[in-house]
Amino acid sequence: MARALGEPDRPLPKADHLWTWTLPDGASTPWYRIYHRDQFTGDGISFRQFGPLARFDHHTPPFGAPAIDPDGRAVLYLAADIPTAACEVFGEAGAAPLCSNWRVAQVIPLREIVVYDLEQPGAAMGIGALPALATGSEDRALTQQWARAIFEDQPASTKVEGIRYRTAYNNDVALALWDCSAALAVSVDPTGALRDLPLLDPRVRRQLAQDLVPRRIPVTQIADDNCAACRRAT
Repeated sequence: MARALGEPDRPLPKADHLWTWTLPDGASTPWYRIYHRDQFTGDGISFRQFGPLARFDHHTPPFGAPAIDPDGRAVLYLAADIPTAACEVFGEAGAAPLCSNWRVAQVIPLREIVVYDLEQPGAAMGIGALPALATGSEDRALTQQWARAIFEDQPASTKVEGIRYRTAYNNDVALALWDCSAALAVSVDPTGALRDLPLLDPRVRRQLAQDLVPRRIPVTQIADDNCAACRRAT
């Protein structure tokens, strides 16, 4: 039987498992962010200072009592493709009820961003963790301890600004980025328009349904008044 993931032994040991998100050069591809646009999340590159909530939030308020981080720590999650982003957002609920405020943005870096790469073999064990840190059904208070440890102890030879990891729902890669909002932009199409579209756009919704329905996540349209995310944002 495999041993259980425990708390980090601080300071973390040195380990140099890195991944670099490079500047777009024609061969690079954007990463995707699905988000609910409201007064707290204005666009596809708005970092979240309220936490901790998700797996790799590095906020300092205690688990179970999220708040605006007193030190300004902020996080943003991206995925390598739209199905992975959608599964991360809607997978736990097992349904994708879409109001007019749900959107998807293509995000690119404005400079190189280096992250700790849990996707590499041995990367988790190198800092005393286990691969379950990324993919397991672990208590969020525990995974957030590891996020804070990586952020604060900086185990790699180069400063890391987040974590690259394999997701629990779609088994593809995602990024949790920390405190680097100035390093990101929403990409633009040849006309100069932002690549940031409503999930209810017919082209997006059709593709989303093709991706999610086989994963047993139904996609439906709902009124804003019936949207739980809209209500939380008021």
